[in-house]
Formats: sequence, structure tokens, C-alpha cells
Amino acid sequence: MAAAKLCAGIAGQWVCYSNTYRERSQYMLAGRMRRLGVVALAMLAGWFCVRPATAAPTPEQSEKFRAAESALTKGETLYKNGKLIEAAAMVQPAQKALAELAEAKELVKQLQPLARRLMNLHDNLAIEGAKVPAISAAVTSLADLAGEKPMAKPAGEKPSTTPSPNRAVSKNSTPSAKSGAGAISFTKQVAPLLVAKCGKCHVTAAKGQFSMATFTSLMRGNKDGPVVLPNKGNGSRIVEVIESGDMPRGGGQVAKDELAMLVRWIDQGAKFDGANLTDSIAGLGAPNAATMATEPALSVVAATGKESVLFSRDIAPVLAEQCMVCHGTQNNPGGQLRLETFTALLRGGASGVCVQPGNPAASLIVRKIKGLSGDRMPKGKPPLSAAVVAKFEKWVAEGAKFDGYDPGQTMDVVAATYIAGVSTPEQLAAARAQRARRIWHLAIPDENPLEKETKNFLVMGNVGPEKLDEIATAAEKAAATIARIYHAPEDKPLVKGKITLFVCNQRFDYSEFGKMVEEREIPASGRGHFRYDVVNAYGAIVPPNETEYSLAALVG
Repeated sequence: MAAAKLCAGIAGQWVCYSNTYRERSQYMLAGRMRRLGVVALAMLAGWFCVRPATAAPTPEQSEKFRAAESALTKGETLYKNGKLIEAAAMVQPAQKALAELAEAKELVKQLQPLARRLMNLHDNLAIEGAKVPAISAAVTSLADLAGEKPMAKPAGEKPSTTPSPNRAVSKNSTPSAKSGAGAISFTKQVAPLLVAKCGKCHVTAAKGQFSMATFTSLMRGNKDGPVVLPNKGNGSRIVEVIESGDMPRGGGQVAKDELAMLVRWIDQGAKFDGANLTDSIAGLGAPNAATMATEPALSVVAATGKESVLFSRDIAPVLAEQCMVCHGTQNNPGGQLRLETFTALLRGGASGVCVQPGNPAASLIVRKIKGLSGDRMPKGKPPLSAAVVAKFEKWVAEGAKFDGYDPGQTMDVVAATYIAGVSTPEQLAAARAQRARRIWHLAIPDENPLEKETKNFLVMGNVGPEKLDEIATAAEKAAATIARIYHAPEDKPLVKGKITLFVCNQRFDYSEFGKMVEEREIPASGRGHFRYDVVNAYGAIVPPNETEYSLAALVG
């Protein structure tokens, strides 16, 4: 009985961390208890007694652990659903909670799985081109089993200077692979091999939760640990799966001399000879890099209004729909060409600029969509219609000019802004309502909002119908006052296409709105804000409790 109580007490320390750990602990302990006899149970109790006691986490630590796991789980789910921006917003809160918990050395072992999950999510998002904050040293240390004492070295053995296979090494301390006769170069020999044989699955993607996008991610390995063990070529997992024939699955067979070269590089310490450990290995030695650096950049030229083809109306929608899979925000776009913004389009790619204003026949983008230069674009999709191709040619012939508001906006926003400008108030209101429902479920996915439509507003929230009516009435009063001040026509809405008013029942929901929709932290004192960019026109508020503050002033 005493032994059973002791085991139960120790298991209880794990229960408070999370549902995942609670279920795992309960199933594991229950299964073991059923199998253990009295003698084995006593031995188990004795084993626990001689081990150092693990301090139970404080309530504050448990709360931070749950917050980190919740943010991670939400980020992983959003990533799997293709919502990269929303998933990236989850990295910072998860990292913050883990970094604070890392100060408690007794929790390192429990935090390590979360740290590895966070770094995998971070790498996957970075591969897809999402903007993610840098991983802190505290989280890196957790993922690298920080706090564990290394095995004792035999007497007289010098300490190894080889960096940990998981840990990023500072640029200044990186050992050079150029020293020593016959040294294998990572940038000139190993990286091209990995890109050619493994690139589709592990450079431009992260299948099996394993990324080779950068030297750092390669050395970090996968969820089971490092796949490259410096100085142990034949003992490295990457060599084992190649020798077995299990890998690569989509890049062709690795020749014997190529595998020997890889083994030799690892035996030499798996050293890095590039400029930056976090550079994309696909870009190491990229073709025509010198040409790209010296070729003059094109300038944005504003449209005059006399053009027959408009970029925002005729070109941007095609690029947004047809080209983003290969030429969007990912780290390694096809041909090193990004097309997510007009500025990026003018910059060009590995083959130089793709637009020659005034000369469609010499413009690579035109030649590609016509199938006159290598693979026809868009790759893997039906050819563009002759009418669409003709519009691209005409746009380039007329000077490849820009008629949007901001050349740094993404193609879908440029296209949507044009549509908003030419839509009727009713059409724009319907489009904004549809967008508003997507925004709501992005911020608060577990609750369906109530809706109330008025002359000037679509009011949407997770408050009761009476409160929603109260807020809608207050909003219309404020709109009427503003209309009188500015002498706006009384028979028309104050804003074309109406304004959406998101009403959040709790401050937490409002903060999630900032994180998930606008990718920012809303100040703790914030209770309301608005946003207008032609495509979007909305406000978000937390209604006051009784006399906490003025609802009329907040809505106004």
C-alpha cells in the first residue's frame, strides 16, 4: 500500500501539466500496476526512494505549461489547415511561456517535448515563408536537453570541439571544413546532393517533421533526435536510411560515391563552411547569383489611367490564383522568383528580371506562360487562356505599370481592393460580411456569433441578443451624430459597404482577435479599435460591465 501511494504521489506531479500528459501518465501507470506483483512494486518504490525528488510545479508554472501547450496545439492545427499567418502568431506566446518555465531546471525534462514541437512548427512555417520570430536561446537549450550532465570523458581525453548536432553554432565559432587535406565542403558538395535527392520532401517541405531547409534544421534532426552524428558517419540515421534503400523516396537513388562522400563529411565532423547557418541550403551556390546582384532593379511606375490593361484588375488576380503555390512566400520559391507582391515581381529571380517594360517578347514572364522558355507556367496546371496571355502581353507593352495603392501589398489584397472600389454598396457589403465571418472564426473558432444588420453596421458577437441590440443601437446613434457633423447624405450608409462591428464578450477573446487576425499584441488596457483599408472596414470592442466605461464613447 505504501509503495502504491508513493507511485500515485509521483504520478500526481505529472497530472497537472496537461491533458496529454495526464492521459499518458494514467494509462502507463495503470498498465504497469496491473502487471507488477507485490515484490516488483516494492522494488519500484525503492527505486523511486533513492532517486532525487522532483519538485511539484507551482500553480503558476502549471498555468504557463498549459498556455504553451494550448498555443502550440492551436498553431499546429492552423498549420495543417494551411493557415500560415495564423499559425505563426502562435509561436510567440508558446515561446514566451516556455522561456519563462525554462528557468526552473527541475522541469527541463518535461518541457523538452514541447520545445521540440515548437521548433518543428517554427521550421515548417519558415519553410512555407511565414514570418516567425527567431527561436530564443532558452527554447533552443530546452530542445537540446539543456541541464543534462554530459557523460564523463575517459581520463586524459580532450574535450570535443564539435558542436552539438542539435544546436545552432554562432557564425564566429563555426569550424571550417576547408582546413585539412581532402576536406568535404558542405556548401559545394553536400548541400547540392541533399537538394537534388531530398529537396522535394525535406528542403522545400518538412515531411516526417524533418527539415533540411537550413544547416541548423538539418543538424537538429527530427522528432526522434539528430540524424547526423558528427564524427560517426556510419552511425548516423541519415546514412542508415540511405543504405537501406528507404530514402530518398522521390529524388532518385544516391550513388555509392555520393554516399561515401556524405559519410566522409560526417566523419570529418559534419562541418559548415558557409556564411550563415540559417541560410537556405537550396540557395547555396544558386545559379546566376552574381547576375542577380549586378542587374539593375526595376522601379515601380504608376499607371496614368489611360492603360487598357490594369494590373490590379487583370494581372494580380491571375498571379494570386495561379502562381502562389510555387512563387509565394516560401523560403525556396521556384527559380528563386517571388510573385507575392508587385515589388517582388519587379525584383525577378535566379534568371534575372522577368519583366522588360515595353518589350513583351523579351519578358520571361510572358515567354513562360506561352511555353517558349522551358516549362510552361503555371507548372502542373492547365495553360492560361489566350485572352489572359494577351492581357499579360498588353500590360508589359504598355509599360508594366502599377495602378494599386501599395506595391508591397500581396496580390490577393491588390485584386480585392480593386473589386471593392468598383463594387456597388450592396455588393461590397455582402463581400465584407463574408470576410467578417471568416475573420470571426479565425479569432474565435469555437463559437458561432449572433448577427444583427442595421443601416450602417453588421454587428457580430458572442454576447446575448439583448446586448447585441443595445450595441447596434449605440452604433447607429454614433453614426447619425457623425453624419450630421460632416453633412453626409441621410439616405446613404455612412461608409460604403457598411462597417462590421465585432463584439467580444471577454477580454481574452479580444486579445485573440489581435493575435490571430492582426498578428499583434493588443495592449492590456485596450477595449476597442478599428481598421479600414478599403477591403476591410471593421471595429472590435469589449462591451463594458455596468459603469466600467462608456459604451457610447467606445463605439463612437
